[in-house]
Amino acid sequence: MPFSAPHSTETAIAQLEREIARKPKSAPLRYRLALALLEADDPAGAIEQGSAALAIDPRLREAARLLASLLQRYEINPEIDISIRGLEAAFSFHDVDRQALAVSAIRLLKEQAPLARILAAGRAEGWDAAAILLQTRDGRPLLTNRLFRLALTHGVNTDSEVEFLLTAFRRDLLLAPDHERFRERRFFEFVCALVQQCINNEYVFFVTVAEEDRLGQLDPGAESMDAAQDVLLASLYRPCREVLPPDMDRNRLRQIAPRALRDVLMPCMDERKALAAGMQGIPRLTDIADDTSRKVEQQYIADPYPRWLSLQTPQSGIARASLGDFFTPDALAFMDRPYNVLIAGCGTGQQAVSAALGYGPDADVLAIDLSTSSLAYAALMAERYDARNLRFAQADILGLGALDRTFDIIECVGVLHHMANPYDAWRILIDRLRPGGLMLTGLYSAISRGNFSAIREDPDWPGTDADDSALRTYRRALMTREAGLPGTELLVSKDFYAKSGFRDLILHVSEQHCSLPDIKAFLDANGLVFSGFHLPPHLLDGFRQAYPDDGWPGSLEHWQAFEEDHPRTFDGMYNFWCRKV
Repeated sequence: MPFSAPHSTETAIAQLEREIARKPKSAPLRYRLALALLEADDPAGAIEQGSAALAIDPRLREAARLLASLLQRYEINPEIDISIRGLEAAFSFHDVDRQALAVSAIRLLKEQAPLARILAAGRAEGWDAAAILLQTRDGRPLLTNRLFRLALTHGVNTDSEVEFLLTAFRRDLLLAPDHERFRERRFFEFVCALVQQCINNEYVFFVTVAEEDRLGQLDPGAESMDAAQDVLLASLYRPCREVLPPDMDRNRLRQIAPRALRDVLMPCMDERKALAAGMQGIPRLTDIADDTSRKVEQQYIADPYPRWLSLQTPQSGIARASLGDFFTPDALAFMDRPYNVLIAGCGTGQQAVSAALGYGPDADVLAIDLSTSSLAYAALMAERYDARNLRFAQADILGLGALDRTFDIIECVGVLHHMANPYDAWRILIDRLRPGGLMLTGLYSAISRGNFSAIREDPDWPGTDADDSALRTYRRALMTREAGLPGTELLVSKDFYAKSGFRDLILHVSEQHCSLPDIKAFLDANGLVFSGFHLPPHLLDGFRQAYPDDGWPGSLEHWQAFEEDHPRTFDGMYNFWCRKV
């Protein structure tokens, strides 16, 4: 008998639970129950039922997307009875946020043996001892744990203790050669998963002097392709472009054995060639003449940011419903016809691809950036996610004044505060926005970034010109400091755990901070109406409780007072919509 929606959520939940009692192996019923529990504000129950649905039917895409979206917003804890099989199944879908899955998987595994026991040993006896324990009979189940491998392969680890363990394990592999352990297939396959993790985090792991010396003795060159161990060990420390000969073709690459290593290196080589070709095909829209713009361009050519691996793809056209939280139907009427969108400063395209898909086929989306490296990666990912309404071009915002077109929507998030004068660049964008057009802006808060000024005064801070080795050394120093000392608060940032992210986080060549009074004055002087912040629900609820008589979107004066009382409100940045009058 098909399920028919009852009048209340409580009735729906009760009815679904009765149905599941009769048909416990019904994945669709459990998925519907997950939706009902979420509507009833029970995210833990929704996670349990969504993962259970996937465990029953690993092909249930809707359940995978629901589970990933829940894990983006809610942390796993021991009281949530999540299905490991269901969580594993979710990794098989390319249109879900695998990073959210990976973070949750690591958190889940940390509460269980053997990882919990190994990490406890690391805290008590040191991480070298933990790395040895990992390779014993008691620890080896972790090496063959499918969920652990999936997390390392498809995401970036953001747990400092797990990183201590992995770096110690990698160091032991390099400095204590043991050919026998590499002959064990499952051991070798785990090391290949660790290679993929190092690729994912852009080789951000700390490297000791002893490791550097030993790396110099390896011979992963063309004549030793049959010596897979040297190739494997070198690939744990260096990207494949530095490990394999530049003229290596796919036929020669296929000769690398075992297959597990080949399967890691082949996509890297393919991506390298695709990016090189992609850089050649990017049109140049403006010159890049400003000194600060050139410095920023060079940073992002060397370290395209962010290195994203997956995307929770939005439903086509869903952006209009989201914009309904900020604008009236009349203000959005232009979306009934084809319209133009500019993503100003798109980086590697995560925001641009998501926006293009979310706006839907009626939107003609142009994404610009200074860095051709970033744009090539963005174009590659746009093709992967079939964002056909998205085009890319190299351009400097400062040069857009000569552009003979306007846009209905402009998004510029995390860009203006890296320019010499954010407000001068912002005015140029406003000139490209048609009257009545909408703008999404993201700017660093002077209050929330106050700790970064203290970090830059840290005697160990390596400066904005730090090379990769100095970056790794300083980052490791922050990880080993006593909690509460300057910089240790950065360990909660996801950007801390990838090289381009860490450089962007605290080693950026140009960074300006803004305040809400300055932003208000700018909006008033330039004909922009503030339309609301993008913030998590609990912060919006907190503001409403503090200022119950202040209607949406709230006055910027009250938001300033709220931020002063709650300095972590805008830890990401001020993200807000406004409209040009």
